[in-house]
Amino acid sequence: MPQIEAVGGGRGVKPLRHFADNLDPFDEIAPSTVAMIILFGSIIFTTVGMAARDWLIGDKRAISAAMKMHSSSTDHSTQKDDAEGDFESRSPTGAKPQIQPWELSFVSTFILFSQIGCFGIILFGIYSLEDRHSRIISITSKSARTISMSGFDEDEFLFLILAVILYTFFVSWKRNDGKPEQYRNKELDETNVPDDVTQTSRTTTSRSKMKEKIRQRTIEMASLRQTIGTGCRDDASSHDSDFSKRLEDILLTDDTVFDSILDTIEDDIQSKDESELGLLEKGSKFLGLNFVHGQSQKICDVKRENDILNRSHTLEWKGFISAIMLIYQYSMGEYYHPFSNENSSSLSRVYVYDNLAKAAMSSLLFLTGYNHTYYFLYRQSKNINNAFKLSRVLEVCLRINLLAISMCFVFGRANYGVCLIHTCWFLLIWVAMHVGYSMNYDKYLLRLKLLGAAFGIFLFWDCNISRLAKMNGMWEASRVLWEWYCASYLHHWSAFLGAIFAINQPIASLQLRKLESLNLLTNTFAKMLLSGTLLVLTLTWAAGPLRKSAMVYNVSHPYFGIVPTLLLVNLRSVNVWLREHHIGMLSWLGKYSLEIYILHHHASNIVFWRGYPRCNFLVASVILIFTARVLNKITSVIRQMMLPLNEEKKCRQNTVACSMGIMILYAIARCLTWADLVSLSTISTITIIVGILLYQVVMETTWSGYRGTAPKLKKHQFEEEEEAEETGTTKISPPLIATLSIFLMGYALYQTVLTGSASHTCNPNHANKGRWVPLNACLARTKLDRNFNAINYFGPTQCSTLNTTEQWAWPDNSCGFHYQSSTELQLKLQENRIILIGDSSVSNLYHSLKRMIGDSTAGGYEGTSTSHSDASTSFGSTSLEFKWAPLSVDIITKIKSLKESLSTESEGEPDLIIAGGGVWDKLHLSVTDEDQSSQEETIKTLASELKSMRKMFGAKVVWFVPPIINTMALNSDEKRAQISEGNVEEMRRMYAELGVPQSVSFVLDGPKFTQDRVSDSFDGVHYPNHVYDAGSQIVLNALDQVWGGDNKSVISRSYLPATSSLINPYLGMMMLCFIVIGLFYFDGYFGVGYLAQFFIKKTSLSPSELYKDAFDPIFIAQDNCGDNTSMGKASSSLSRRR
Repeated sequence: MPQIEAVGGGRGVKPLRHFADNLDPFDEIAPSTVAMIILFGSIIFTTVGMAARDWLIGDKRAISAAMKMHSSSTDHSTQKDDAEGDFESRSPTGAKPQIQPWELSFVSTFILFSQIGCFGIILFGIYSLEDRHSRIISITSKSARTISMSGFDEDEFLFLILAVILYTFFVSWKRNDGKPEQYRNKELDETNVPDDVTQTSRTTTSRSKMKEKIRQRTIEMASLRQTIGTGCRDDASSHDSDFSKRLEDILLTDDTVFDSILDTIEDDIQSKDESELGLLEKGSKFLGLNFVHGQSQKICDVKRENDILNRSHTLEWKGFISAIMLIYQYSMGEYYHPFSNENSSSLSRVYVYDNLAKAAMSSLLFLTGYNHTYYFLYRQSKNINNAFKLSRVLEVCLRINLLAISMCFVFGRANYGVCLIHTCWFLLIWVAMHVGYSMNYDKYLLRLKLLGAAFGIFLFWDCNISRLAKMNGMWEASRVLWEWYCASYLHHWSAFLGAIFAINQPIASLQLRKLESLNLLTNTFAKMLLSGTLLVLTLTWAAGPLRKSAMVYNVSHPYFGIVPTLLLVNLRSVNVWLREHHIGMLSWLGKYSLEIYILHHHASNIVFWRGYPRCNFLVASVILIFTARVLNKITSVIRQMMLPLNEEKKCRQNTVACSMGIMILYAIARCLTWADLVSLSTISTITIIVGILLYQVVMETTWSGYRGTAPKLKKHQFEEEEEAEETGTTKISPPLIATLSIFLMGYALYQTVLTGSASHTCNPNHANKGRWVPLNACLARTKLDRNFNAINYFGPTQCSTLNTTEQWAWPDNSCGFHYQSSTELQLKLQENRIILIGDSSVSNLYHSLKRMIGDSTAGGYEGTSTSHSDASTSFGSTSLEFKWAPLSVDIITKIKSLKESLSTESEGEPDLIIAGGGVWDKLHLSVTDEDQSSQEETIKTLASELKSMRKMFGAKVVWFVPPIINTMALNSDEKRAQISEGNVEEMRRMYAELGVPQSVSFVLDGPKFTQDRVSDSFDGVHYPNHVYDAGSQIVLNALDQVWGGDNKSVISRSYLPATSSLINPYLGMMMLCFIVIGLFYFDGYFGVGYLAQFFIKKTSLSPSELYKDAFDPIFIAQDNCGDNTSMGKASSSLSRRR
């Protein structure tokens, strides 16, 4: 997903540099990684020791219990964990074994430690599998992803998405309640609108029943009249009685007259109904369409499995986003910018799919707010306080953050800021619903409370509360806080809008069901109006903000990015059939969406087969999903054992104990790092010591009780009939076995990481080991048609053998060498001063750097007037300077002049110096032996001056070896005689023998990247621009190794906007207006829901008028579930909330 979601990425561990053969994987390792090695290692030590002790005595009850826990299905725990807002998911199923809270017993401790040990093994397995250098590259350079496909293809990206949707739909489309499809068909037979014959039969049946009821009532009235005496009646009553008697005779004997009376009554009702018809009904009657009468149905009953945004749908939504996220990650959609110039700055480019990824993240936060609010508000329980207990708060926080925090500690960097944002929103919703929770059941008090929370959000993000409190710069003071603030700003309304939809969900559901009870025409047009309005708003968003640059979109996204989410909610629930079904595969995948999000950051760097990115994608995705499933199960067990629900004291004790233990281990790791004692032997020794102490404590407190409950062992297991006593061997062997296992696992981890580091032993000179590779222009045939409305003039036959261009590439990309875009260079080279000194070849390198940073016109034809003179330019805080020095003595003069100016003037010191020459020395100064001797002394002086620049100013110095000379293309006999390739090669050897390469930080080997392009040299000396671009890329990639841990080599997140560019109180006030509509007009669609009333006249469909009918059944059910003590004030407010 967008990297802006990662808070604090890359700050925990320095980039690794390996310039020697004596590699040590523990060099510059993060202290948190050391702490995690000790923690998991000591727990594994204890687990192995306990298992060995249990096995040696022949009991094996603990081992059997742990194996059952590991092999049990994850479905039960997942349903209990992931339904953050669905109270139905927490009901006991009875089919799966319940996970018991941890207690100080041998079996319970062994189960817990075995789960934690497996958790640690998986984490360090990921740590060792991931390329150690690519972990740095993934932070410093997005385009260095080794597994990714060769460029983003929009057609392929959309094809994969559609293929996933269609395949999963046809394979796993099923009912939410798990019943077969025939069950639904039976319901439809009973409730669907009948055809004309069925309708006539039903009308006849209804008419017969009506006649029968009237006759029965008439008989009852006649019988009652006969029992009443007639002595007290007057004339009027006598007249009425006679009339009633005659009417009874007619109704009881004459069917013809009776039918005519009923027809008259029906005509009166019909004429009355026609006067109340809406516009659509009147129009359809005028046109003779049979959509008005006989089509209404009863309002269908609502169940959780067929309601709006039910559990199956929310999981399906998460699964769909997880699948798209994997495809998006591997296809590099975040770098696709079709509506902007490549040479424009990063903030002015349009990354369409990156913007869509932010909208997807907002939809997940929308679900977070919806699920938690739904759980707190509609949970049916005997004790409503259980929903707000600390135990559940800690459990949810641990569910969201356990894997993320563990990965941060293991890898030594913070890279999962989205988990922190979800946690913050859960806590905000918990506080909002918990404070004055009795008000949650009042019609207006709950909404007033949420309105107050909305004002808090408005002040914090839309008005920048730090400026109001005269603390401007509070967020910028800490980089981690600032990145979190920027990431949370992008979605600061999403979760709250989800909460508002949750409190209005029963109204939206009832409105939809009442629409479906109306006739077909009214139902169809009303739904089309609702969905159409949301669709128009979404298309407006897609045509406007979505196609804006990154900066503009980031400012508008919090206010408009939620529109497509509302459209998807509406379309996904548009009819009963869609609401009752879901895509099972996506719903299953959604259970592990959190683990998939965390792991996908690392899976993209794993390569199984170089050059087969799609095969890598397939295998890595399968492994990732399987690992996510296992981690979901393990974290669920750990969480439920350590933080049992409704046991507040135990939750607090376990939380404090675990926190203190981790802090102590981190302090130990810090001390080891400070003392430079981090090594395999040191860490292993400390791990074993801690493991022995932990093992002894566990055995002394639990073993006697465990042995006391052991069943009688079988007679044939021991020589004696009685149960054998433990011997010294059974007591000493478990720690020895555990020690051996720790050594084996530590050695395996060491060798795995060492092998990866050794295979990636990078030094700057490896940047020269590239080559020119051919590219086929037919690879972009579909893009030509799609993007430019043009057809490639190469036919299919020619495409199989045609190579139309070549590009520089590194066959072995293990060092992270890659093409560095202008965006990357602008960030990397900011506040840098780069000076180039030399001849025309160095001048061309200067123009190449200008092109790469942003000046696409640099290096165009300007004659010789400017190429043989000094030049300078700047790009923001980056300064580029070229000093013309064709001879080596000129280079020395320029360097001395530069040193003098730096010592006397206030100019900034150079960060990078690129010098080169030798061709013109061979042409003008190498005629006689005396010239040769003088030239050698000059070269020695040059080497000394280059070395002094490195020592005096700490600048990185690069020497540019002259490219290969195309002797045949030289334009004069003198040049062909003096600077032929053979003569220039002698000059290159002289520079090398006299120490110039040893005096600089890096040597740009000109012959290396020009040996395959000699024919492109148009005058024998100079090359086309793209050849010098390859030289610039070599230098820039080598500098990543030269600079190493220096901050200049790590791309900073300077694209994060300033506070003043983020705050927008006007759009914030607009959101407050919509929130007022959603809260006090009871509309989850924020006003759009009122459009349903436009076509209907006689049925009330306005959300404000549906409140009582929607909420009364829910609150009555809650009152019946709760007792007087737990509901308290909530029960007494039933009349007010209605």
